[in-house]
Amino acid sequence: MNTAKTIVSILSPLEMAGFIKSNGTQCRFVAIVTDTPVVKIRKGNPFQGVRKVSRKLGLVNANYNTSVRNRIAAKLGVTLSEVEYENGEVWYEHLKTVDGKNLPLVQHKDEAKRQGKLYLQYFPHKSVNAYVMPNGDTVTEAELKPWLYKESERPDYKPSVIAVELANVKELRASGVIMQAEDIDEAEAALAQ
Repeated sequence: MNTAKTIVSILSPLEMAGFIKSNGTQCRFVAIVTDTPVVKIRKGNPFQGVRKVSRKLGLVNANYNTSVRNRIAAKLGVTLSEVEYENGEVWYEHLKTVDGKNLPLVQHKDEAKRQGKLYLQYFPHKSVNAYVMPNGDTVTEAELKPWLYKESERPDYKPSVIAVELANVKELRASGVIMQAEDIDEAEAALAQ
């Protein structure tokens, strides 16, 4: 069986958004490579300009509410129909298909804060991370950790979900297609260190 992949070079996050929209609303595993600035870091840190480069495997189009309800039902030993859960407030809203189904693309609810940015809503399953300085040097997580703000605790029945700005997604692999930004080689080199 031929498993050749189609590699598509992208010049703009809007091209990736178009692919994500065309990929539909089915829950599926996708792999991404991201390169994001570390912003939740204390002032006065010696790591100005540090970036987190990650290779992640996870889900798009997962239903958060159903996932939470499934976990609660399993923990309590009850059926799914016996569990009620209402989602809390979030800062984003989903883009939708013409028939009203949620896409894994989100934008800020507040139009004044959108600034043309779109985000991929992603349920990470596993990841490999590297922290990279502007000069290309790597920083260990142990060196960085004292400078990072403590993350809030998440109950075990709530799955991890992130929203990655599309401009920070350097590669997306889904449905036999590999979408790559022009600077994918830089991200790959950081992960190889």
